[in-house]
Amino acid sequence: MKLSLRHFFTFSFWFELFCFVFSIYLSIGVALKLALKAIPGPIISQPAKIAAWQFILAFLVATVILILLLKYVKKPWLLKVLFYLAVLEGLWLFSLAYFDWPINLFFLGIAILLWVIYNNVFIHDLIIILAISAIAVIFGFNIAPSTGILILLFLAIYDYWAVYKTTHMVQMFKGLAESKVYFTLVIPQTFRALFKNMKFVSPQIDFMFLGTGDIALPTIFIVSCLQINLLTSLITALGTLFGFILLYIVFITQKERQPMPGLPLIVLGTLIGFLASQIITKL
Repeated sequence: MKLSLRHFFTFSFWFELFCFVFSIYLSIGVALKLALKAIPGPIISQPAKIAAWQFILAFLVATVILILLLKYVKKPWLLKVLFYLAVLEGLWLFSLAYFDWPINLFFLGIAILLWVIYNNVFIHDLIIILAISAIAVIFGFNIAPSTGILILLFLAIYDYWAVYKTTHMVQMFKGLAESKVYFTLVIPQTFRALFKNMKFVSPQIDFMFLGTGDIALPTIFIVSCLQINLLTSLITALGTLFGFILLYIVFITQKERQPMPGLPLIVLGTLIGFLASQIITKL
């Protein structure tokens, strides 16, 4: 499909762009808030760092477990429990960043209540963004920028291989979708569809999906760049945005709309942004 300006004047593009940018800069805000509060424990561990092999090993183990659950256990309720636990952990960390006790509990309760009562696309995406912005900070604080580069390069290659070669990433998404577990951002084609109940969301209907990993993984690196300085982190984030726009262009100009790995182009933009930040800060 030939690229034209009309592709950039759609609700889905601007909504997806907003969600992407909001998630990244929200994570930077959460990181700064937590750093100022100096919350002890697993959120900030200095000077200990997670090694690249440890992160990659944990990622691969989690992936294998999820594949086995989808293939052999086939218990939708179990997948939903794991999904809810991960989201609740992220919401709890987000509440710790912006609210003091006991207001953080009140915020958490309101968020859960909205999620349960309304459970539409808008609320789903908002909850996912709040959760992953906080979860990304946990890892970002504990990974050195040099380690983050190695992780991003590995996962970009893995993402390409998992989508185009083994296709197990596509099968994982389909399996989770069948269980109505969307650990993704749901991108509607119209404003009206933004308020459609999640039970009516399907890959076969008028929705696109942005994997949380496509946001969380570069965001982890961006947060780790705060260990250098804020400017490095902000410029790197601009590079990530460039990679996202490049991904969007490639996706919409496919001859036939097919799932594609998001990380390779997003990681490319992220690393270009990081390189640019190093050049600019050295001037």
